[in-house]
Formats: sequence, C-alpha cells, structure tokens
Amino acid sequence: MKKKSLINESERELFSSGFRVTQGAHEFITYPANTSIRLWHGEVPDHYEQHFHSAVEVVLPQTGECVYTVDGEEYYVQPGEVMMIPAGCKHALRMGENSSRDLLLYEMNGVFTLKEFGAFRQLMAKPLYLTAAHPNCEQAHAILTELTQIYRAGGLLRNLHCYALLLELYAILGEQYLVTSASPAEMNALHRQLSGEDAFNRALDYVNENYMDDVTLDSLAAYAGFSRYTLSRMFRQHTGATFTQYLNKRRVTMAAELLAGTKMPVTQVALQCGFNSIATFNRVFRDVKGCTPTQYRIIYDESQRK
Repeated sequence: MKKKSLINESERELFSSGFRVTQGAHEFITYPANTSIRLWHGEVPDHYEQHFHSAVEVVLPQTGECVYTVDGEEYYVQPGEVMMIPAGCKHALRMGENSSRDLLLYEMNGVFTLKEFGAFRQLMAKPLYLTAAHPNCEQAHAILTELTQIYRAGGLLRNLHCYALLLELYAILGEQYLVTSASPAEMNALHRQLSGEDAFNRALDYVNENYMDDVTLDSLAAYAGFSRYTLSRMFRQHTGATFTQYLNKRRVTMAAELLAGTKMPVTQVALQCGFNSIATFNRVFRDVKGCTPTQYRIIYDESQRK
C-alpha cells in the first residue's frame, strides 16, 4: 500500500515551486542538504503578497526590476543594484514582464555572533537598498555574484565559502556605516562597547555550545559575571530576542539539521536538542519554523526527491 503523505494538496501547491511553504504571512524556508543557504533564479512575473521568514533575503535583479514594499515604502531595485531584507521583516515583492532575478536566502546563524556585529546591528535590522550611487554597491554586487557562482558550482564546502563571502560583505557595509553614520562621540562609545562585549560573547558561545543542557538565564548570568537583569537586557540589545527565544532558536536550528540529515526518531531529536517534553518541542518548533517537526521532515524529504 502506498504510504499516505501527511501534506495535503493545498499545502503541496504552496511549495511546489521551490518548496515555498506559507502559513498565513509566515513563509517557511527549506534548504538543500548540508546548507543553510538557498538560491532561486526567477524569470516569470512573480508577485508575492506581504510575508516574512526567518531568513535574510537578498535580491539581485538581472533584467527588468524587482519592486519591494516594506512598511508602505516601495523600492524599485534595478539590475546591478542590491536589496537586503532582514530576517523577520514583513515585505511584498512583485516583478514585471521580461524581468529576472536571483533571490538569495540565508540564516543568521552562529557566524553572526562575532562581537563586531554589535557595532552596526542597527544596519542589519532594517532593509538596506544599495542603489547604483551607493559607494558599496558595485563591490557588494560583485561579492554576491561570486557567491551565486560558488553556490551553483555545488562544491563540498560551498556553505563555508558562501558564508565567508557574506562576512566579507558585512565587514564592508559595517565599515561604511560606522564612517558615515556615527559621530566621534558615538564611535568612542562603540569602541568601549566592543571592548566590553567579550563577556557577553562568551555567554553566547556557551549557549551555542551547550544548548542541549539545562541552560537558564540565572546560570548563564553567573557564568558570564552579569546580573540577571543586565544579561536579559544585553540579549535584547544584541540579538533582538530574549534569552529564551535565542536558546529555543538555537535548539530548533540543530533539531532541523537532525531531522533533515538523520532518521533519528522525533522524540530522540527533541531530547538531544535540550527539550524535555515532546509537546514543548512541537510547540517551539512550530513557533520558529512554522510547521511541526514531522511536517518539516516530510517537506525536506520530498524536496530532495524533486
């Protein structure tokens, strides 16, 4: 007897093109094996209503233009320009006739916990439109074009090479931001902030490495040498999330890798990633990824067969 899919036909239609799954305005992104980056090339006049997802979105128009709508403002992105949408930002996209584009999606994973990112986190928290007149546009476009070439080549370490290029891109954009947008007083404050962030970054490293254990805000505060209040405030300031939200996202990220890369039972995945209750695991996973762990595994398996 043929095994019945747990995904109904209406859900299947939602992700039949590039495995795009939506639940309301929440879009769920799937990734190829051993990567947290996905690249789509589109040559049809697509139109996507307002939505959001956990990935950063970068568009590189090839022909025609891509029109983004964010917070009521429209951006008409042309070939040679770059548009970057931060994770969690609601946006709509439409493309006209005879237009084409490369659309890059990637997760803000542990690579982006380097302490230098704290100096220009505001830059990363809002849409960034690099017009042809922007001083970094040409260089950013060249880096992203190289990234798309490496991605399509499909080498064994393409994820590493791609993230190395993203780090280079953010270093260039961050330097420009600090030079053009910060006053001398703000620059001095930033230098003091960076020098004093070592303890917080050690706390982040601890969470990233020990997420499967019973890590609490109190135990982490004691480890890092902060008060509970200070550590909670720093999590919001530097990650845009509470401690619990950050920890859960880390656990779900690792759980998704196990669900996609192994046949480990869902219950075992939950326990291995720090969840003591399958009900809690299902709820938190759905909150972060937009679907249950079982649905995620099915979607991933079906995407690999296409």
